[in-house]
Amino acid sequence: MLVTADAERRYIRAIFAALGATDAEADAVAEVLVEADLRGHTSHGLVRVALSVELVQAGVARVGARPRLVRERAAAALMDGDGALGPYAAILATREAMRRARATGAAALGLRASGHIALAGYYAELAAREDLIGLVFAKSETWIHPYGGVEPILGTNPIAIAIPTLGDPLLLDMATSATSRGKLVEAAAAGRELPLGWAIDASGAPTTDARAAVEGGALSPVGGAKGHGLALAVELLGGVLTGAGAGPMRDAAGWRNLWGTLFLVLDPAAFVDVGAFKAAVSDFLAQIKGSRLAPGFAEILIPGERSYRERQERLAHGIVVPDDAWEQVAAIARSLGLNADEYCAPSPPLSGE
Repeated sequence: MLVTADAERRYIRAIFAALGATDAEADAVAEVLVEADLRGHTSHGLVRVALSVELVQAGVARVGARPRLVRERAAAALMDGDGALGPYAAILATREAMRRARATGAAALGLRASGHIALAGYYAELAAREDLIGLVFAKSETWIHPYGGVEPILGTNPIAIAIPTLGDPLLLDMATSATSRGKLVEAAAAGRELPLGWAIDASGAPTTDARAAVEGGALSPVGGAKGHGLALAVELLGGVLTGAGAGPMRDAAGWRNLWGTLFLVLDPAAFVDVGAFKAAVSDFLAQIKGSRLAPGFAEILIPGERSYRERQERLAHGIVVPDDAWEQVAAIARSLGLNADEYCAPSPPLSGE
């Protein structure tokens, strides 16, 4: 299926409005999920509608939530998300951290009790687009086995860092697992094999069978022991420090807690002239891109560069939505009294896509 970004945005807004979400809540969720799809992070785009709807309908998350600060100092604060939809709470938290950073030079904002925030890089980039440096550490569901272990006891725990330049920000957005859980599920549904090193099966053996990894296995930490260390650090910063807790978020009885995220924002103006900083960053990135290539490489990519290109391509030609993802969300829409075709009538992808 091929849909435009605007159409997908209207569709997602309508679904969450039908759940009772305010305009601000529905707009936030639609904006972040569509940006994920535009950038090629389809595992965090339209397919994430199902999780948020499930959380709301189960009473674990809620619409009409009122995130609020429960602890604060000048350069640090803790926000209770009140079970809010993740993107809505995360945007509020990011903007509060940005406001404080402008006043103090640096600020930390912990967010607990929110739904899934989707694309972590979105929030870091919000800061960078306003000449600030954004860092995000998000405690997620536990799908990663510790290095040397078998049980999935660590979250995929993404890290995002965005630094302003004279053009698009440098944007590092990575899970601390070898791949995302969403991509694992996508591969299992499509019957695709995994690269060796991405996951283990129930016995703890490395596997290329996506279904075996999903059904009783676990994701492997990126880079072995180093990824294990990063995942653990984010578990503590995004989970324990914010009050969201560490380890499994749900058990046989249901959800135990919601997501926790730590947002850090630095104001370069507290350290250097902002224009000079951006120019120096851009100059060094140009040096990297102009450096000698290794055999087999056509160019050196800067973090975020591929996703910015993908965004332009999909804005121009549309977003390809896998059939199973489309049908899953269409079923949710129908259950809420909506007809997907009224918001974004899909068309077959162009030849070769």
